[in-house]
Amino acid sequence: MKKRLLSFYAVLLLIGIVSTPACQDDVLDVNENQDTVSHELKRGGKKTDVDQADLYGDLWQMERDNSGVPILYELKYRTDYQDNLVEGIIDVVNPRLDGSFTINALVRDADGYVTYEPSSNPEDDQIPITVSLTFVLDENFVDPESVIALYDAEGEILPEVAACVVPLEFGRLDIIRSPATVIEKRLAEVIKNFGDGTVANVTRDFCGRIMMFRTDAAIEEGAEDKPIDSPLENLAIYKELLLNGFTKSAEDNGLKFLIEEELGLGGFNFQFRFDHNWDAGAQPYSYLTNYGDECQLLMNLAAACISAGSDKSNTLNIDEIVFVNLFMGIPEVIGTGIDMPASQVNCFLPTIEQKIRMMDKTDKHEYSRYRYYVDYSSFEYDRRKFQETLLDYVTIVGDYDPDTGALIGSHIEVLKDNMVLHNILMGLEPLTQDAINIYRYTDKEDQPTTGALGFACQADDYVQALEVVHNNEEFLVWEKLTPIWVHNMPITWGSFSPFNFVPEEESHGNKPDGKGDDTESDEGDGGSSGGKGKGGRR
Repeated sequence: MKKRLLSFYAVLLLIGIVSTPACQDDVLDVNENQDTVSHELKRGGKKTDVDQADLYGDLWQMERDNSGVPILYELKYRTDYQDNLVEGIIDVVNPRLDGSFTINALVRDADGYVTYEPSSNPEDDQIPITVSLTFVLDENFVDPESVIALYDAEGEILPEVAACVVPLEFGRLDIIRSPATVIEKRLAEVIKNFGDGTVANVTRDFCGRIMMFRTDAAIEEGAEDKPIDSPLENLAIYKELLLNGFTKSAEDNGLKFLIEEELGLGGFNFQFRFDHNWDAGAQPYSYLTNYGDECQLLMNLAAACISAGSDKSNTLNIDEIVFVNLFMGIPEVIGTGIDMPASQVNCFLPTIEQKIRMMDKTDKHEYSRYRYYVDYSSFEYDRRKFQETLLDYVTIVGDYDPDTGALIGSHIEVLKDNMVLHNILMGLEPLTQDAINIYRYTDKEDQPTTGALGFACQADDYVQALEVVHNNEEFLVWEKLTPIWVHNMPITWGSFSPFNFVPEEESHGNKPDGKGDDTESDEGDGGSSGGKGKGGRR
C-alpha cells in the first residue's frame, strides 16, 4: 500500500508543459543600418501620451542586436502623388518565420527601387515586375540581403510572409494593457504590505522574487514568510526598478525603503548577490560603488519580477520583454513628435534612441518616428543562483493500523534531500522520467550569456524554476535558509519590523475642501486624520 501511495504522488509531479526555446533567440551584435544615440540618466518632466496604434501593430518576434534593439533594413520607395514623383526610405525589420516558403517578390533595380513594365492597356498604370523566390531559413530568419524581398513597394509585409511570421504570445502579460493607474496602485499596495508591522526582513526566493520574512509575533499569529507572488505587483516593481531604481521614497510610491532608512519611516537593509559574481557574497546596496553595478543588480531583480508577471507554464523571450517595456512606457519619453527626437528620456538604466523612417500613407512623404529602448548590452548572467538553491523531494505516506489495515493518518517522507535546482532543470536529479523531460531549462546549454539574450534567458530561467516548484510545492520543498552576509553588519531578524508606513487613504467622495473627516478638530490638540501616517521604529 505504501508503494502504491508513493507512486500516486509521484505521478502528480509530472504536471507541466513542454516549452519552446526562448534562449535561442538570435541576438546579433551588429549596428548596421541603425541610427542610435546613448542617453544618460535623466530626471523630471511629465510623460506624454503614447501612440497606441504605433505599439499594437506588428507584434512579431524579430532580429535584434545585443542591446535588444530591432535591426533595421533600408527599403527605398518611389511613387506618384498628384502627378509628382515622391521618393523616400522606409526602415523595415527582419521577422522570425516558422518555415520555408515561396513568395512573388518585387524586382528592384541597382538603386533599390521597384521595377515596372507597361500594362497591356496603355491607359492603365504600369505593373510591378515580380519573381518567384523560395526561402530556406537560417535560424528562422532570411539572410540580410533578402529582407527587403519580404515587403511590398510601400513597406507592408507581403501576405505570404505574414502567414509565416512568428507572433508574440503574451498570455498573462496582457495585463500590461491595464491603465497606468492600476500598476501604480499595485505598487502602493506592495509598500503598504511591507509597512504593516509584520515584516522583519527582506530576501529573494528560489526564483529571485522579493520575499518577506515575518516577525516572530506575526508568525505566532499565523502569518507566513511569503514572496511577492501577484503578477501585477511584480510588474509594478519591475517598472519602478527600470525607471527609478531605489531612488524614490515610499511616500512617493518608490522602493527606497528596501535598501535604507527613510526619515520617520525606518527601512530595511535588503542585501543582494550578483548572479554573475556569486562568490562576492551578499552585500547592501550602499556598498555598490558605480552605476554599472547598480544597473546589473537592478536587471537581475527585474528579470525575476517580469518572470513572476508572466505565465508559469510558458516561456519568455527578448521580443516579449521589449514590447512589455514599450506598452508600460519604459523608458518614459517626453516630447515625442514627428521628425524630431524626444526632449527628455527618463530611465534609471541606460537607453538607446532609434530613428525609424516611415512613409505617410496619404501624401507619400517620408517622416521619422523615434523609439526608445532599455540598453541590455552590459548585462551578465551565469545561472549561479540556481546552483546554490536546494530543494527536498518529499512524498506523503499513509499510516495504517497494523491490526485492521485502516488508514489512520499520514506523514511526510523525504525521498531525496539537498537536490540542486540547477540540476533539476538540467534533468540530472532522480525524478521520474516524465518530470525530467518536462521541467527543464528552455535552453539546456549551461554557459554564460550576456546582453539582451542574457536578460531574456535569466527571466525565462526564473519562469521554469517557478513552474517546477510552484506546480509541485507539495513534493519539492525549497530549503529556506537564513541569509549569511559576507559583510559583518548587524542584521535584525524576527524581533520587530524596522519599517512602518501607513499610506494616505484614497478619497472616494466629492466633499468640498475643509469639510468632512479631514477637518481639524476645535477640541483638544486636534490633528488631521487625512494625512499620511508615519510610524517610526518600534
